[in-house]
Amino acid sequence: MFLKELEIYGFKSFAKRTKLSFNSGITAIVGPNGCGKSNITDAIRWVLGEQNIRSLRGKQLIDIVFSGNHKEKPLNMAEVSLTLNNSEKILPVVWEEINIKRRIYRSGETENFINGFPCKLKDIQEIFMNTGLSKNAYSIVAQGEIDFILSAKPSDRGYLFEEAASISKYKYEKEKILKNIEEIHNNLDKVFNIISEIKNQLVILEEEAKHLKNYKIGQEKIRDLELFLIYQKYDLYRTNLSKINKIIEKYKQDKCEIIKKIEEKELAINALNIDLMKLNREQEKYKDENYEINNRNKLYQNKLDLIAQKKIDLEKRLIYLKKEVKNISQKISTSNQNKEKVNLSVLEINQKLEDFNNKLNYLNREYIKKTKFINSINLLNNNFKKILKNLSEKESFLKEKKIKYETTLKVININLEKIKEKKKFLENQLKVLIMKENDFRNVTIKKSRNIKGIQQKLNEDKIKEIENNLKKIQLDLEKDKQSVKLKEERRDILKKILDNNILKNDNKIEMFCFKYSQEYPNNICKKLIKIIDQIPSKYEKVIEIALKESLNSIVVSNISTALNIISLLSKNELNEIKLISLDLIKKTKIFSNNQIKISDENIYGFADQIITYSQEYQELFKVLLGHVLIVKDIQSALNFSKEYLGIYKIISLDGMVIDLDGSVSIYLNSMNGQENIFYLEKEIKKLDEEIEDLHTQIIKNKNYIEKYNNIYNSWLEENNKIKKLLQQNEKENADSINNLNEIVLAIHKLKDNLKDILNEEKNILEEKRNILKKCYTFKKDHNTISEYKINIKNLMQNISIIINKRDNHINNIIKNINDVKSLILINKEKLINLSEKKEDVSSYKNEYLLEWEEKKNLIEEYTKNLIKMSKNIEEFSVQIDNQSKSNTLSLKKIEQIKITVQNKSNLLKSTLPEKNNQQKLNELIKDKQHKEEILKVQYQEKYDNLEKEVNKNYNLPLEKLQFYKNVSTSQKEANQQVDILREDILKMGQINFDAESKYNNQLQRYNLLSEKYNKIGEAKKYLKILISEIDQIAMERFKETFNRVRLYFNEIFKKIFSGGEGDLILNFNKNILQSEIDIIAHPPEKKMQNIELLSSGEKALTAIALLFALWKVNPSPFCFFDEIDTSLDEINAEKLASLLKGEDLNKSQLIIITHQKSTMEAADTLYGITMEESGISKLVSVKF
Repeated sequence: MFLKELEIYGFKSFAKRTKLSFNSGITAIVGPNGCGKSNITDAIRWVLGEQNIRSLRGKQLIDIVFSGNHKEKPLNMAEVSLTLNNSEKILPVVWEEINIKRRIYRSGETENFINGFPCKLKDIQEIFMNTGLSKNAYSIVAQGEIDFILSAKPSDRGYLFEEAASISKYKYEKEKILKNIEEIHNNLDKVFNIISEIKNQLVILEEEAKHLKNYKIGQEKIRDLELFLIYQKYDLYRTNLSKINKIIEKYKQDKCEIIKKIEEKELAINALNIDLMKLNREQEKYKDENYEINNRNKLYQNKLDLIAQKKIDLEKRLIYLKKEVKNISQKISTSNQNKEKVNLSVLEINQKLEDFNNKLNYLNREYIKKTKFINSINLLNNNFKKILKNLSEKESFLKEKKIKYETTLKVININLEKIKEKKKFLENQLKVLIMKENDFRNVTIKKSRNIKGIQQKLNEDKIKEIENNLKKIQLDLEKDKQSVKLKEERRDILKKILDNNILKNDNKIEMFCFKYSQEYPNNICKKLIKIIDQIPSKYEKVIEIALKESLNSIVVSNISTALNIISLLSKNELNEIKLISLDLIKKTKIFSNNQIKISDENIYGFADQIITYSQEYQELFKVLLGHVLIVKDIQSALNFSKEYLGIYKIISLDGMVIDLDGSVSIYLNSMNGQENIFYLEKEIKKLDEEIEDLHTQIIKNKNYIEKYNNIYNSWLEENNKIKKLLQQNEKENADSINNLNEIVLAIHKLKDNLKDILNEEKNILEEKRNILKKCYTFKKDHNTISEYKINIKNLMQNISIIINKRDNHINNIIKNINDVKSLILINKEKLINLSEKKEDVSSYKNEYLLEWEEKKNLIEEYTKNLIKMSKNIEEFSVQIDNQSKSNTLSLKKIEQIKITVQNKSNLLKSTLPEKNNQQKLNELIKDKQHKEEILKVQYQEKYDNLEKEVNKNYNLPLEKLQFYKNVSTSQKEANQQVDILREDILKMGQINFDAESKYNNQLQRYNLLSEKYNKIGEAKKYLKILISEIDQIAMERFKETFNRVRLYFNEIFKKIFSGGEGDLILNFNKNILQSEIDIIAHPPEKKMQNIELLSSGEKALTAIALLFALWKVNPSPFCFFDEIDTSLDEINAEKLASLLKGEDLNKSQLIIITHQKSTMEAADTLYGITMEESGISKLVSVKF
């Protein structure tokens, strides 16, 4: 298989469709930095299945699509196509040419194709597994990754060797199997949970089905009894209704007679009522007339009284007016005298005002002088007040604190008393509980002794011994069965391995020899491997290496037999066969004649002396193995080769072969003995014998189990009787122990509580001490402040005395000033009053004159009115006398009507009680009738409800109830039976009416799931066996590949560096695939050193040596290296070119992106990449 063509379109800088064709040999891709060379590597990695966008030097997936430039628009998709020649069928597909294509759109969607057929990405990845061409393979090295090979951790280098060992497919298959196991495990859990749930449901449903059956029987009996009870009610209601109807009819007849009597009485009463109404109306009429006369008399009398009163008032006013006229005349004469007096008083007051003003000015000057002194004293006093206020606030604060702490102390003392009481109470309780504990302990000891006595009678040890023996035998039986199964699986696996190791042609040879021996029994025709009787297990692999291809050769007796066999080859379709003729062997020079005795513990002897065979084949094995010397190890082989090289073929037990011509072969990986034919055949035979022995042991164990079961059952029955007695005693003992434990717990709890109380008491006492200290401090501060306050108060008292004296003096001055001011004001007011009085006197005189004239006019008018009022009084007196006479006649008629009304009322009163008695009797009958009707309605309602109930619940007419009247003897017995049946049903609990159908469905489901569970379990076991096989194969391949890479690495290292030594060290782990791999590099003329101390060029060459070593072990169809020679100078680049030229690359392809001239010169084909347009790569090709 080789790479034919790579087509890129729209991938990164390749905007235009670009094709690269490849031939065998070396292809170099060159070009300036930034022109897009490495994009070719990224394209190949992407088309082979790389998904990590960062490893493709991008941030997001669409970064690999051409993004455009100033001329070209961005493309909507990128596409890479890889065409491979698969004529050798290296890839597991039917096509001789395969085309892999991947396409990505700017939306992020991707498409994958194999030969034009859409596929999944994993299909592409699976195709290239174990070919060395997967996405992380050693055959494709991206830019900068060459440094990672050496700089990586030893534990991270394993992936290179896994790819070289072709175990990536095994890992992939293992991951798939592990996923399947995980799914199976989950399915098993789910199925198990479902089965467990169904199993539980089946038990419940079975019980529910039984309950349902019993429920139905009980319900039938209850129904019959209920119908019997309903019939009893039906009969009762029917009888009662008949009786009630008769009673109601009798009450109706009595009511009719009473109603007639009531109606007669009502007619008489109505007639009396009409007469009374007429008399009352007539009486009311006379009363109204009397009322009107009285009202008119009152009106006339009121008017008469009013006029008389007005006459008196006028007479009084007339007398008063005459007096007023006389007084006014006197006032006019007095006003003239007062006017003279006022003028004299005004002159006197003006003189006084002038004296008072002079005195006021003197007093104001004295007041100002005294006030200044007082203000300064007041300022000092105010300052003292502020200080005193602050001290008082502080004193109040201290007082509050003191009160607070004193209160706290009281609370603490109370708490301490409570704690002491509680402590005393708990101590007393503790004493009581300790006494109880001792009592219960004694009881428990006695019970324990009784139990021990009973336990000694038990055969528990013997039963346990038998149980243990049974369990052990059953366990051995299961183990033997499991061992048989595992050994059979192991045998089958070994047979498969044996079949894989033996070619199909060899099987045909075996068949051919068998048929030939039957046709020609006198002629020898056997495979060489079959005529060896025994090979010590220690030397099996060594003999296999020594014989090599001869191992499956046919040994014949003579040359004629050989010729006969050759003639039969074509008939038996044998492609290749090797014959050894015994008569020719006798003529062959025997090396064993040169055998010498070497006394050295490192030499085990010659190969022909180690194996066992028939005497007739002695010369054959002398020829084949007589020259093969077997030694202990590689070092021994190298030591003896110096002396016996060319004489003997030397093979060491650990895998080195030094041939006669001096060539050396190493079979390190195959020396473990796991895959040689001798070992496999021997192991298969051994497994067959072990399986047979195990089958025999299984039969024996089954017999033992049957025997022990019989003994176990007899002892178990005897033991159960003793156990019942033991259980009784143990129960009593358990009760005692529980009581003891409760008491012990209570004691511990009390002790803990006591401890807590003591701690609490300690804390409270500590708190009390702290508070007492604070109280002392506050008291001290309070006393200091009090003393300071007293001193300030004394000072303030002295100041107050001074202020008071001064204030008295100032007050006297102020008083004098105020007195003078008031005198001034008084005299001013007097002056004003005198001026006003003077004016008033003049005005009063004029007013008096006007008033005298008005009064004279009024006296004349009042005299006329008095004469008119006397005439009106006489007229009203005459009218009042006439009305009094009419009122006397009305009163006489009212008295006559009252007598008539009284007589009629007495007659009405005598008639009403008779009517009321009849009405009461009627109401009584009505009530009784109503009660009977209510009772009738109730019974009728019950009867109707009963009918509805029977129709609804039992679907029966009432008439058919008589069929159930003999179900029971009495209601009491029926009710008792119903209660018993209902109680039984209640004990059943909730009834599932679908239980029977559900039980059948769940049972069917349970059987199906159990079968499925067993099948899944078997599949899981088979997958685990597959994983162990895969792991074994993978580890064997890894080990073999590592040893081969190690040899090639040393060889290539020496070529590149012209000497020195390179080595790989495998630090074994439990899982060899996860082991660390150290790289040792020892360039010539330098000491052995860590790879980190190498120069960048030496590191690059070491990494290249490892890459080529990996490639030689498992040559991939093509390799793609991106600037692996960047760190190399010209000399080292020439070394790389020399290495490339020295390798046989006719059947392989090597594609290198490079800047080195020497690498370009070593290439068979040269491609150039340029970037003529901004951001667009262009291909130029040159072939040599």
